[in-house]
Amino acid sequence: MFRFYLSVLPVLIMFFAASSIQAAEKSIEGKIKSVDATKRTISVTDKDQTLDLELSKNTKITAKNKPLDARSLQAGQDVKLKYHDALGIVLEIDVLSPIQKKPELVVLTELDVNGEESNPWVSSDGMTIYYTVKEPSQQTRWVWTAKRKDAESLFEDPKRLIPAMDFTVSDDGLEMILFLNKGLYQTTRDTVDDSFKRPTRITTAVINNGFLAGPCLSSDGLTLFCDSMQKGIGPQIQVMTRKTKSSNWSKPEPLKLTPIGKMKYPYISRDGKYLFCTGKDISQGSNIIIHSGRDAEGGFHSASVLNIDGITLRGIFPRYVEATKELFFAGESENGNGELKLMVLKNFNPEKVIPGLK
Repeated sequence: MFRFYLSVLPVLIMFFAASSIQAAEKSIEGKIKSVDATKRTISVTDKDQTLDLELSKNTKITAKNKPLDARSLQAGQDVKLKYHDALGIVLEIDVLSPIQKKPELVVLTELDVNGEESNPWVSSDGMTIYYTVKEPSQQTRWVWTAKRKDAESLFEDPKRLIPAMDFTVSDDGLEMILFLNKGLYQTTRDTVDDSFKRPTRITTAVINNGFLAGPCLSSDGLTLFCDSMQKGIGPQIQVMTRKTKSSNWSKPEPLKLTPIGKMKYPYISRDGKYLFCTGKDISQGSNIIIHSGRDAEGGFHSASVLNIDGITLRGIFPRYVEATKELFFAGESENGNGELKLMVLKNFNPEKVIPGLK
């Protein structure tokens, strides 16, 4: 009998220990309120409670059965989480919602030359870039172009196209409007592999006591945004229209916008929802401005200065590519010599990055 008790005792101990562990394991399905991969802490909330827990080295993190690193966790993600109630340690995390990559600023060093690169213009699919280069040995800026295979690849095989200061390219790549000699000119080519023809001046693109520059074509090619410089008025965003691509342009008219600094270099998103520009301010430099809230007359009644993680992004010629979620612009790199270089803010979404943007 005594031997029987001795043999049963370990089994009972294991049973109660297992029952205790199972009782301590609990599950919650909710949203990540906050996460710190360095301190290995996470806060998850559901309808009834908020839990502050620790991530151990053995915490299993997956998304669709694929393993993830703790640094991939982001606030706002839907998760199913198993944790040890007594110890406050997360045992398993199953990420239920898509992982959103954080915005990342990249300098396009593959297009860097001994000089200044500016005025990026990118095709609707994000695979072709046009830009200007001013080399020290040249007095004239030239428009160049380069291509890439996908959004993660480098731009390759740069090719020189045509002299210009500022410019814009139609979505089909066959028309270009340029700023030259304090005026706007237009040129075309038969195919994207051909050279552009000699530009001709747009006779209606004139303004009293000033000139137009910084052109930007809309996606359909029927609206032209540009900035103006007028004595006594300063810079303004102007708009011109035409009925067809072969029609003459209307005279420029000021676009209704909420002013933030001296606004220049307009860019209308291809869906017409946002207008980007640069707001130049003597004390703050060149801030990138996003206008939203378009009205029936084509104007915008809201404006926001672009801030990423509390840092104001500075640059000129902002160009947003919705297809690849990228914002291209020209700016000064931190370790540069003051020359403008081509940059891209990757993983950029105006609706999610800009607080309060509607």
